Amino acid sequence: MIGLYVHVPFCVKKCRYCDFPSYSGVESYIDAYVDAVCREISLFPCGEQADTVYFGGGTPSLLRAGQIGSIMKSRGAF
Repeated sequence: MIGLYVHVPFCVKKCRYCDFPSYSGVESYIDAYVDAVCREISLFPCGEQADTVYFGGGTPSLLRAGQIGSIMKSRGAF
């Protein structure tokens, strides 16, 4: 089993102290980003599964529940 970190680079406002790669004002890219994360997860070797998933980065709560669900249901990762 592996641990998985899903970086969510979107914020309502970029904080001056934040060192994470994150961006505000580009929420229109969230759907495409979630699709890309799901495609990347599908590239995991068959049979390898994550037992821990951490969503971090900018503001992960900007993702809708269905988007998080799509990531969690990605082929073979969980």
